[in-house]
Amino acid sequence: MAVHPEGIFTSGPLFQLVSLAANGTDPLEWQVLRLRRALWTEHWDAAWRSPMQPLASQLDYMATTFTEEFFADCPEYARRAWLAAAGPKSVPEFMGELAMLLRVADREWPGDYSTVPVARWEAEARFPLLRSLDTWAYDGEYDSFEEAFQAHIDGEHPYCNEEVVPFVAQAQTALSLCAESTHFREAFLSYGESVTPAALKIIAELGHAHMRSHHVD
Repeated sequence: MAVHPEGIFTSGPLFQLVSLAANGTDPLEWQVLRLRRALWTEHWDAAWRSPMQPLASQLDYMATTFTEEFFADCPEYARRAWLAAAGPKSVPEFMGELAMLLRVADREWPGDYSTVPVARWEAEARFPLLRSLDTWAYDGEYDSFEEAFQAHIDGEHPYCNEEVVPFVAQAQTALSLCAESTHFREAFLSYGESVTPAALKIIAELGHAHMRSHHVD
């Protein structure tokens, strides 16, 4: 059976960080802390959902087993990203430094939005259902966003646990963070004109009302 382990260099959270580092618009420390926030787990989550330490260990393994021959077999786009992220350092040296940043971030509270602003990629990763409100709610088919979202709920029923519940949870979380942090609010609301506090409130209110009326014994 053919084995294709180059996927370790081309996908997942580590390659997300590498791609961001290759772009170089923000400090790598910020991107690691943003990943920490995006992958943040609560006390009710399974322990294996917290990936920062395993990711660091994966990088350690990648660094110690790194060979130029294997790296040369990886797709060109991946090689370019890793080399750009490493800069003047070797790829294994960069891996070691990134592993250290992941371990430090794992021991600390995720960065505050006033010091580490929420990035567009982070907002889209944490609130994917809120990314495209304008694709179905503002296309002129309905007179208001309220009518559009109610039609969306009606269309999902009775399988509301699959999308309506996550939709409401993301909207309520975003509203809560907007209320807690003006820095989060300003950045988050700037990433899409259709994502407004009014729209988020409608999502939360109509979603909760539907769940109470149709999905509670």
